Amino acid sequence: MAEREWPGGCLRIGKVLIGVQDLRLRCIMTAYDPDTQVRDKEITRDIYRRFGGDELTVGDEVQLARGRACAESAAAAVFAE
Repeated sequence: MAEREWPGGCLRIGKVLIGVQDLRLRCIMTAYDPDTQVRDKEITRDIYRRFGGDELTVGDEVQLARGRACAESAAAAVFAE
């Protein structure tokens, strides 16, 4: 339940920086065909393939940053590109 404290912070996972705005439930609708309403796991796999799916890897370090540390981490990520 530690993630309940994350909103307003940033998660750095490997080379990816993710801003945490608020708590959300996982949306299962991405696994359903919009035309047939049939659940199809291939849709999720297709999203993964189209958006690269190679930014996060098993074993990446995860860090939670809050406040100034989050802003500084985001600025460093922008300038690193």
